[in-house]
Amino acid sequence: MKKMVLAAPQNERESILNVLQSEGYVHLIDVKEEISDSEYLDCFKEPKSVIDTELDYNYIKFTYEFLKQYSVKKKGLLEKRPVVDKQEFDRLEDDMNWKDIYNQCKEIDETTNTIKSKKVKLTTLIEQYSQWKNLDVCDNDLEMLKNVTCFIGGVSKKQEMLLYEEINNSFGDVYIEKVSDEKQDLNLFILCHKDIKDQLEDVLKNYGYTKANLDLRLPPAEYIKELSEELESLDNDLKELSQKASGIAQNIEYVQKVYDYISNKLEKENAVFKLGKTRKTFILKGWIAAENADGIESMLTKDFDGIYIKFEEPSEEDMPPIILKNNALVEPFEVITSMYALPLPTEVDPTPVLTPFYMIFFGMMAADIGYGIVLLLATAFALKFMELEGDARKIIKLLLYVSFPTIFFGWVFGGFFGNALPVKPLWVNPLDEPMTVLYSSIALGLVHLFTGLGVKAYWFIKNGKAMDAVYDVLTWYLLLTGAIWMLLGGGNAAKIMAVAGAAGLLLTQGRANASLSGKIFGGIYGLYGVTGYIGDLLSYSRLLALGLATGLIGSSFNMLIQLLGGGIFVIVLGPIIFIAGHTFNLLIGLLGTYVHACRLQYLEFFGKFYEGGGKAFNPLKITTKFIKVNTEK
Repeated sequence: MKKMVLAAPQNERESILNVLQSEGYVHLIDVKEEISDSEYLDCFKEPKSVIDTELDYNYIKFTYEFLKQYSVKKKGLLEKRPVVDKQEFDRLEDDMNWKDIYNQCKEIDETTNTIKSKKVKLTTLIEQYSQWKNLDVCDNDLEMLKNVTCFIGGVSKKQEMLLYEEINNSFGDVYIEKVSDEKQDLNLFILCHKDIKDQLEDVLKNYGYTKANLDLRLPPAEYIKELSEELESLDNDLKELSQKASGIAQNIEYVQKVYDYISNKLEKENAVFKLGKTRKTFILKGWIAAENADGIESMLTKDFDGIYIKFEEPSEEDMPPIILKNNALVEPFEVITSMYALPLPTEVDPTPVLTPFYMIFFGMMAADIGYGIVLLLATAFALKFMELEGDARKIIKLLLYVSFPTIFFGWVFGGFFGNALPVKPLWVNPLDEPMTVLYSSIALGLVHLFTGLGVKAYWFIKNGKAMDAVYDVLTWYLLLTGAIWMLLGGGNAAKIMAVAGAAGLLLTQGRANASLSGKIFGGIYGLYGVTGYIGDLLSYSRLLALGLATGLIGSSFNMLIQLLGGGIFVIVLGPIIFIAGHTFNLLIGLLGTYVHACRLQYLEFFGKFYEGGGKAFNPLKITTKFIKVNTEK
């Protein structure tokens, strides 16, 4: 990784950023972060704001999201993105038709929302008046009454009989009509002489009377009909708007191209704020992979006049971003490392060492020939026919690679879709000899941990700290090897190794402390770390546990099919149970295996040597969602 420093005339800035984005080689450094003096802050002020591009981005994003609802063109799983030349991609800026499409979409969207609000209001009114549809009076009818007044409202249904009885006993000539009842409420229409209006109202209030707020220009039934007709008209309007939107949605592929163009334009304009500038020049700093430095220098000096470019090696204070570089077999396993944390610039990349252990652990936990074959075929199909990029492609390749140890350990343990087919184990059947597999798992875990310590020793020696490798690695090798050898019946040689290791830890683990007491307690605490190794070794028992779980669950589905007996039941239900059950077991098993294999790397293995915390290499580049841009000239 090299640091690139570039200075060029201001009028070339747009073109140079365009080249850097097309090539995707340079991770920009924010120059402001390297200058603390506020006197130079004016060097970063930009007369032009990116707000216009941000607005365009929001508009095109809305247009795409809106049209997606109405588009009948759905992208298939195997469909590949169209390829657009860089020249055609750049010309999209000159074509502003998308704003006409945006305005049409906005108008349709606003009109649709207005109509939907009206529909909600009408629906609420219809529900309200439905309780009064049996009331066959309107304002004109009531205005004809000279000496009679009316009450239209509800009371509690529980007190219906008491209310009737009190009204009859107190007033005599009162007309009461029960219009409807809804759950706990009773809707009433009451007529009485004006002289007793106040007395009757007091009685009604005692029963919780609530006046209904009704528009009686028309009788409720006719009003409901009018509202329903209006609702139907609004539905027709919505249908017409939907058809119009569907017609516009035929342009969605064009909108997708513009979406990609504007999102990349916004990224390029945001990059400007990481640059420094003077009145006539600008300064750009960035990180570039060493092998790309000469190429980008040649390209820029050839195409632009008055350009200054220099490459520097990273200093001790620098924290260059990290690019993991591994061969084709190891590369997919970089996703395992990056999910935890990228290495610091001073650390080694643990991916090559992690890879064989991850494959073995995955294979031991999945351990089924049938599942491995299905995984192999599915991932091979996906890599052949699906358009996968970045980490998604790495994960599929990783699953392809681990399908081989899954098949192999399925043969080792004698598993084929559980016990669907009898397979003679190459080694042992875990159900018959679980302790043999458990001891093997712990032994494999010990090799894993010792390898982690070995990587730590390598890092010490590489950085000129050979004695630290003795203090922090060799002592553990002696103690752990001696202790295990003693458990296996080793003699005095085993005891000498264990004692020497323990003494070495006591004497060295507190060496960083200044006081004598600190050195003593530091040594004791370091020796106490042996309990952590015991816990780490027991963690590898999951290799046996998950392997057993995968096999037993698969076997239980096979047993379920056998319980169907013979005849039509097993012919009809047998294949369904087999496919559904083993698909479930395969998916759940893969998820659990993936997670637990990662856990063994992150906690047990990385804990011995790895710190992490590096920053990912994130260059200025063309990033698209819907199309692929061909930048080759």
